Amino acid sequence: MINKSSLSVQAIIDQYKSTCLILRETTLNGDYKTGNKEGGKVVKIFKALERNKELAVLALPKLFKDENVVTRAKAAAHCLSLSITIDKALSVLEEIANDESLGIFSFNAKMTLQVFKKNGYLKVYQSQKLGEDIKKTK
Repeated sequence: MINKSSLSVQAIIDQYKSTCLILRETTLNGDYKTGNKEGGKVVKIFKALERNKELAVLALPKLFKDENVVTRAKAAAHCLSLSITIDKALSVLEEIANDESLGIFSFNAKMTLQVFKKNGYLKVYQSQKLGEDIKKTK
């Protein structure tokens, strides 16, 4: 797991990939206990990126072309939540949402897009504070 002293673009990418691989498998096989544990890891990474948006801008877009649909979707959703690379993040989610062969992952992308378009923002975790730029538009 990433700690404050190991925050690097490659460390972020590696952690997203390994965690999202597990999330994909647990979604498909129904192992929600393991999935929830890994989901917590993704939130911890996201919180680190909230504190360092420059690192987020460097790392997250590199995940948009990953072979794992969960990695692409999480990276795109996190970009929306951080208000970075919004157009590309929307494009990634729309591509996933429009690919019915992805099943539940397509549905998840549709719901993420729906929430973002309805609210104008996206929260990754319940107590997430909205940035000043988002608050001004509400």
